[in-house]
Amino acid sequence: MFKYIKHFWKDNLLVGFILFGGAISQTFGSVLTASAFNALIAFDLQEFVVITLQMFIVYMFFLLFTYLQIVKQNQAIQKMVTAIREDITIRMEQTSYNGFHEKQVGTYTSWLSNDMNTIETQTYSGIYTVASGIISTITSAIALFFFHWSLVLWSFIVAGLTLLLPRIYQNKLGEAALATTQENEQFLSKSNDVLRGFDTLFSYSKLKKITLDIKEASLKLANAKDHQARVTGKVAILGALGNVFGQLSTLALTGFLAFRSLLSVGSIASTGGLAGTIFNTVGNISQQIASIRSTQPIFDKFESISFDKNSGKDRLTELNDGFVLNNLGYAYGEKEILNDINYSFNLKDKYAIVGPSGSGKSTLLNILNGKLTDYTGSITLANKELKQISGKDLREHILYIDQVPYLFEGTIRYNITLGEEFSEVELKQAIIDSDLEELVRKLPEGLDTSVGEAGRSFSGGQRQRIALARGLIRGKNCILVDEGTSSLDEESAVKIEDSLLNNPTLTVIMITHHLRPSTENKLDGILNLT
Repeated sequence: MFKYIKHFWKDNLLVGFILFGGAISQTFGSVLTASAFNALIAFDLQEFVVITLQMFIVYMFFLLFTYLQIVKQNQAIQKMVTAIREDITIRMEQTSYNGFHEKQVGTYTSWLSNDMNTIETQTYSGIYTVASGIISTITSAIALFFFHWSLVLWSFIVAGLTLLLPRIYQNKLGEAALATTQENEQFLSKSNDVLRGFDTLFSYSKLKKITLDIKEASLKLANAKDHQARVTGKVAILGALGNVFGQLSTLALTGFLAFRSLLSVGSIASTGGLAGTIFNTVGNISQQIASIRSTQPIFDKFESISFDKNSGKDRLTELNDGFVLNNLGYAYGEKEILNDINYSFNLKDKYAIVGPSGSGKSTLLNILNGKLTDYTGSITLANKELKQISGKDLREHILYIDQVPYLFEGTIRYNITLGEEFSEVELKQAIIDSDLEELVRKLPEGLDTSVGEAGRSFSGGQRQRIALARGLIRGKNCILVDEGTSSLDEESAVKIEDSLLNNPTLTVIMITHHLRPSTENKLDGILNLT
C-alpha cells in the first residue's frame, strides 16, 4: 500500500504541508484561549477584544487549510486508487487464459469496486487521519511544554498506555476485514450470476430465485459486516477509555499546578483543548492503524493474479511456416479429449475440423490460439514450439472467432474497431466481407446504432457477423473459426465462407458440424476427430 504513497510523493507531501498548517492554526488557537480567559478574569476588555480578533484570524486560516486538505487529499487518493486499478488490470493483461478464469468475473469486479472503496476509506483516508493526528499531537505537546513540562511527560505516559490497549484485537480486526471483502466478492458474483440468468428464469417462471439467492448472499454479507463491527467496536471502546482517562487526568494535573500558582487559571482552558487533541488522536490512532493494517490482505490478494509463464519467451515476428502437430494430446483432469494427433496446417491453405460433439474440436482451436498451453506432445508454428511463443505475439498473427461472440456496450462501429483507428475503406470492406452491408443499410443510425446490453438488440447470427467483421478488419494472416457461421442462414453462411476460402492470403482453420459440398470442394484438408 505504501508504494503508491511513495510514487505520488509530491501530492502526498503537499497534503502533509496542508495538515501541518492546519495543526499549527488549531494549536495556536487553543493557546490563545488561555490568554482570552486570563483577560476575562482580569476584566481587561481591550486585551480580550484583541485576543478574540487574533483567534478569529487564526481559525479562518484553519478553515482554509481544512478546505485545502479535503480537496488535495481526495485528489491524491484518487490518483493512488487509479494506479492500483491500473496495476490490477495490467496483471490481468499478463496472465494466462486459464489463470484469468481461475476466478469469476464478479470477483475481479469486486476488487475494482468494493475493494477500492475500502482502500479509499480505510487505508488512505486512515493514513491521512493518522498523519494529521500525529502532527497535531506534536504541535500540541510543544504548546503544553510552554505551560509546564510535567503536562507533556504525563501526556506521553498515558498516551503510551492508550496505544497498547487496542492491540489486543489487532489480528482479529484484520481477519474480520478480510472475511467481509470475501463475502463482498461472493455477493457480487452471486448477484451477477443470477441476474444474467434472468431470461432463463423468466422462461421457467422461476424469477423468485433472484430474490432468494440475492437475499441469501446478502445475509451472509451482513453477518460478516456485523462481526467486523463488533470487533471494531471493541477496539474503539478500548481507545476511548484511554482518551477519557487522559483528558480527565490532564485536567486534574493542570488544576493542581494552578493551585500551586505554577500556571494561570486560564491555562485550564488551553491545556484541556491541547490534551483533548492529543488523547483524541491517541485514542483513535490504534483503531485507525488496525483498520489500515486490516486492508493489507486486500493488497496481498491482488498479487494472486498469476503471470503467464509463457509470456516474453520466443518472439514471433512473422509466419514463415504453419502449424505442425506431433503426438498432440490434451486432457481435462482425467478425461482425455485429444490423443496422439498428427497433422499439418500449411500457410495460406484452407482446412475444416469435423467430428461429433465432445471430440475436442474447440479444445484444439483453443490450443492453436494459445489459450490452453498444458498439452502433451508438440505443436510448432513457424518452427517454434507453440507454448514457448509469447501469447501476445501469437495473437498478432492469429485471429480466433468464437462461436458465441461477445459484444461490448456501444455501437456497431465500436464493436468492430474496438476503439482502434481504421479507414472508412477498411471498415466498409470488413462489412461487405462479413455480410453486414444490408443490415447496416437498414438501420436508421447505421454503424452508430447501439448494440444494447451484450448485443441483445441483435440476433445470434447478426452478432456473429459483427464479430467476424471485427476480425476481418484486422487483416490477420491465420483465422481460426469456431462454428463462426452456425447462427447464420444458408445464404449468408455460404457467402461468408466463400469470402474466407477464396482469399489466397489467408490460412483458414474452421470447425463445422455441417460441411457443405460447396465448401468442401475449396478445402485443402479435413481433420476428422473421433
